[in-house]
Amino acid sequence: MKKYLFKKAVILGGSKGLGASIYKNLKRLNIREVISCSSKDIDTSDLKSVDSFCKKHPIIDIIVLNTGGPPNLKFKDITNEIWIKYFKQLFLGYVNILSKVKINNHGYVFNISTALIKEPSDNLIISTSLRIAFTSLLKSLTHELSKKNVSIISLAPGPFETNRIKNLVGNIKKFEKTLPLKKIGNPDEIGKFVKYVIENKVQYISGSTIYFDGTTNKSFL
Repeated sequence: MKKYLFKKAVILGGSKGLGASIYKNLKRLNIREVISCSSKDIDTSDLKSVDSFCKKHPIIDIIVLNTGGPPNLKFKDITNEIWIKYFKQLFLGYVNILSKVKINNHGYVFNISTALIKEPSDNLIISTSLRIAFTSLLKSLTHELSKKNVSIISLAPGPFETNRIKNLVGNIKKFEKTLPLKKIGNPDEIGKFVKYVIENKVQYISGSTIYFDGTTNKSFL
């Protein structure tokens, strides 16, 4: 009988961008079932959709919490309806998943955040504020889940080659010239990192936020 490294890994937002890279890399591991979920499979801004997901996947070894980012809006242009929608999508939906889904012993929770949680943007206020809040919550949960040797790791990417960055900046080539490394990130770097952590059963970075920002962040801490 074949022995698997893990039985089940689920990647939210796994059909494109960073999620797709993680899915591709995890498929190369000895995991019995690697599932890529698109927005059609789960909409974290819809708690009924989240509930259906949890009933379908009640027990998981590895979960990647990943979803699309909110619009680029000035503070005064953000309505209550927009705040509530993205509070559910980036915070409450994830909370429900972690409350209802059992993460097996020695499992992993990866949270795809943003490097802007360290140095917030004037325009991406919704994204940074809600992702900071959820990253803080995960830090608190680290101690509770460590009793089952479940590792929680937040990944904080800067500008990577995804549809979102194209929508935000427009001309990629022109934008790259403004970056310290003169290029945007390759999503495969994050995919390979997640694969390495799981494959080598790295646990001592649990509770950490790992920045993939290409030195764009000027903050020291």
